Amino acid sequence: MYSAFNWLDMLLVLLFYICACSADQEYDYSSAVDTLVELIPLERYYYGNLSAFADKMEAKLNTIRRALSKMQPVLKAAEDTQELFVGNPLRAYSLLRHVHHDWPNWLDFMEESVGAEEIKHFRSLELLLPNQTDMADAALGLEHIQDIYGQTERDLASGLLHGQQHNVQLAAMDCWSLGRHYYHLSRYVEASVWLGLAAERYNVSEEDLYAVQGFHRVELWQLQAASLMRQNRNEDALAVIIGALEKLPWDMRLQSLRSRLQSRWLVRPRLEYGEEPLPPANYMQRGCRGQYPLKTSLHCRFGWIPSYARLKMEELQLDPYIVLYHDVVSANEIAFLKIYARMNLTQDPQKILAKRCAIPESIPQLESLNRRMEHMTGLSLNRSESWIITNYGIGGFFGLHKDYFDEIEEELRGDNRLYTIQIFLSNVSQGGHTVFPQLEVSVKPQAGSSLVFYNLLDSLEGDPRTSHFACPVLDGDKWIATKWLSAKEQIFQKSRK
Repeated sequence: MYSAFNWLDMLLVLLFYICACSADQEYDYSSAVDTLVELIPLERYYYGNLSAFADKMEAKLNTIRRALSKMQPVLKAAEDTQELFVGNPLRAYSLLRHVHHDWPNWLDFMEESVGAEEIKHFRSLELLLPNQTDMADAALGLEHIQDIYGQTERDLASGLLHGQQHNVQLAAMDCWSLGRHYYHLSRYVEASVWLGLAAERYNVSEEDLYAVQGFHRVELWQLQAASLMRQNRNEDALAVIIGALEKLPWDMRLQSLRSRLQSRWLVRPRLEYGEEPLPPANYMQRGCRGQYPLKTSLHCRFGWIPSYARLKMEELQLDPYIVLYHDVVSANEIAFLKIYARMNLTQDPQKILAKRCAIPESIPQLESLNRRMEHMTGLSLNRSESWIITNYGIGGFFGLHKDYFDEIEEELRGDNRLYTIQIFLSNVSQGGHTVFPQLEVSVKPQAGSSLVFYNLLDSLEGDPRTSHFACPVLDGDKWIATKWLSAKEQIFQKSRK
């Protein structure tokens, strides 16, 4: 329990704020789990500051203390698990929404003559709060998960992700936020579902806390009815308002809306409505859902590479050649790559809800790793592109793509990407597979393993069968390192295929 503000926490957060402002950094919180972790000390700071404010606001103590008691278990879970906490897309969305929406409303609640010092502390870090783009990206990430894994809105709200029940649910305000998001996008079907879920989860005993956040059930019912009316589901909209009037019979706004519906909307022809079944999974979605047939004609074998003991190889596909090498990168090497990346992550230019950075080949720590990759593949890493480290965010995935170039850029001088090496830098407990749809091959991330595959045919033309897809992470923190090998450099090399 926090009876006083922790000034050390404040100092640390302020130092982070100063560094961020000097770099003119945009956070893109939703794009990487590593950046989402930064919300936890920010949440800690706001929690402590609000607690100090509560001590000075005796008249408002009951409402604020109830809010703190509700926040504290979630904050403790976040601090105890850190990356695992924000690796879950539902917890991450709820954290984003909480920091983006709730804290500015608490600020308005606090702005009275008492507590001026705490208000100043709040104001000092407003630039660090998630913005509307973060919230829209987070909603898009949840939509990716819903689409690729065949989830309904109710599945997400209840914490059911691809058949696995997680110990997390979206609260009424989370569903309200998503409902408004889709309503403003004129996507009224999704809006009505999320708003309906918000209405189901609305807790009357917490109305005073909701009111601080500008969340009122009359507005919820009005928006739910409006989204149904936009679909010409006028009788359903009327049912929502009649049900609302049973709880608040004297509310003039609800009475007015009921009159409008009865006198105007119901004269229109009634359209039959029924929930459409989820469409069958396409060939990419089947891979993410683990629905590819088991390949029985391939095998595992051992090999040897200089200075690295025995090599465990799992051949996943013979034509084109795809192999998974197990335990070829050490924990220390993984830690180094992730530490370097954390200091240099930037938004992926392809906007895939991920952040990435390139690691210069001049860094001495890469020498041993590169030499091992050469011995492992029998190929040269000369003139290969730099290692690219990628960390995925909420629902982050990389759509179907190929690593080779269809049209060779002039600066490549006729060269192309013969081979892809992809090193997994973290375990992912659910989701996050790399999928080759045309080959029906799906690879689960395993820290320290390396996925290697050809991109070109023997003619050095691109092999479209190697098109692949990165599935969204459902629970965990996905880090990968990727390197593409030059075709021209392999003329005198012999692979271990």
